[in-house]
Amino acid sequence: MTEMEASAGGSPAPESYEAAVERLEGVILRLDSGKAELRETLELCREGKSLVEFCKGELDAVSGELQRLDLDDLVRKLESSPGELDPARERDEHRRGEI
Repeated sequence: MTEMEASAGGSPAPESYEAAVERLEGVILRLDSGKAELRETLELCREGKSLVEFCKGELDAVSGELQRLDLDDLVRKLESSPGELDPARERDEHRRGEI
């Protein structure tokens, strides 16, 4: 069984986003070469679609994680000195009369 047959025939998900992108590049090169026969073209298209869906899922997952981390809030905390309040927090506390 060739690599193309193994990966197109319901193969497991790639090990990583990077592995999927690398394989997808190979699929695209093969399709662009014009040397793939009709059935192989169909299988490469199926595999490519599967790889694109995997990559999208990985990107969505990472994007969601980054949003949950609230990096802007983390940067604000890191930029304020240890005894100093975050300017946004200071404004909020001032409005509530806590300062």
